[in-house]
Amino acid sequence: MTKVAAFHSIKQNVYHDNNKCTEGNNIEKENLRQGTGGKAKCSHCIRLN
Repeated sequence: MTKVAAFHSIKQNVYHDNNKCTEGNNIEKENLRQGTGGKAKCSHCIRLN
């Protein structure tokens, strides 16, 4: 498990907090924002944690 500070994409309905999440790692820089954005946690991050 490699938990990191929460981040999200303005184009997704979830946030990420694991740097091994492929969905989170594929966020384009221009769409990347810090924090949860009031969104639910990514199911892949939940499984990784």
